[in-house]
Amino acid sequence: MSVRPTEIVTHRTTSLLAEDLSVAASDLSSALNGASCLVIGGAGSIGSETIEQLCRFSLKRLVVIDQDESGLTRLMRRLRGRAEPIAIETVTTLPLDYGSPLGEAALRREEPFDFVLNFAALKHVRSEKDVLSTFALMDTNILKQFRFLNLVSEHSPACRYFSVSTDKAANPTSFMGATKRFMEHAIFAKAVKKPGKGVTSARFANVAYSQGSLLESFVSRLEDGVPLAAPEGISRFFMSLEEAGEFCLLAAVLGKPDHISIPALDPETHLVSMQDAATGFLTANRFEAVIYPLEDQAKAFADLPALRAEGKWPLILTPADTAGEKPYEEFAGEGEAVTPSRFEALQDLHYLSDIPSQALSALLSELTRLKSDPEALIALSAEDLISLIASAEPRFRAGHIASEKSLDDRI
Repeated sequence: MSVRPTEIVTHRTTSLLAEDLSVAASDLSSALNGASCLVIGGAGSIGSETIEQLCRFSLKRLVVIDQDESGLTRLMRRLRGRAEPIAIETVTTLPLDYGSPLGEAALRREEPFDFVLNFAALKHVRSEKDVLSTFALMDTNILKQFRFLNLVSEHSPACRYFSVSTDKAANPTSFMGATKRFMEHAIFAKAVKKPGKGVTSARFANVAYSQGSLLESFVSRLEDGVPLAAPEGISRFFMSLEEAGEFCLLAAVLGKPDHISIPALDPETHLVSMQDAATGFLTANRFEAVIYPLEDQAKAFADLPALRAEGKWPLILTPADTAGEKPYEEFAGEGEAVTPSRFEALQDLHYLSDIPSQALSALLSELTRLKSDPEALIALSAEDLISLIASAEPRFRAGHIASEKSLDDRI
């Protein structure tokens, strides 16, 4: 069984949020004890870690909605298997699409919620591989978010609403990043109706060993006996799974309304190259990395048995030339002002947008029209999708990193 050395990529042995959580303990208890909470997308890595944090508080009820039936099963087994009993009075899980009529019905049959946390997203740049899969990003990350916030504002007018964003929403170079930026527009825009306790969001670092992450692939590849792979020239900030849950808990419950929480991480200290992440992982698992360029991929596979006998493992470095792949990570975009937060490990980014309300409305209307017309979807081109985004975010046309190569083309 391989080890997962989170500290190699986070450069921390204790949680980034430990001190802030201690300081905020009383405020969190006051806000959450006796409250009701709805979590959308709670079966995923970040949603489930946030639920793990919520289980420490005496919520009256928790409802979790996620399309991943197996993920909800894993979540409940994990929660029921905790050494510390769940403090929540009742927990309900529903395997539904929150953006469907069933999801709306599930919301409307419940009593109003005090907190609604939304983690539902298509979150991988890898999804930018085809016109229809890219449209699915727009549907999930923009259209469903907007519609759901309107429903929540009517159903639970006094609640606090939180929707998770991504670092890639800052100066987006991918459709994924652009759709999460529009998610921010959709929940923060002045023309959008909001619940009484306001709206918050969070952009944060890569979550080490989360579902679908490159670090998770290191584990499976080592256990499956195949070479590791990492992109050249790509650097990322990292947080642990536990830190991700703690981060979202603080941002969702105590974050400043109409603000986006970002981590107070320093590029000089905390950015880690993916090559270093891979070699560090192998070192922690008692292997020495042997580097192969992509063109030597077949040789890396052929050499593996002999290398393994010598305590070595092949690491294939792939060029960073796939669609939308950003070479570095940033949390604040052009023109966005960062200010200190009440928490040492977090900073506040006040939502500012020059997007005209009519441009946002026009985009939402066009997405709605396209979604209901299969023939129109079949006729869509990549340029059509770029034009849709650029109609409200003109800088995306120049910022988008286009390529005929997809991450699915890589090992």
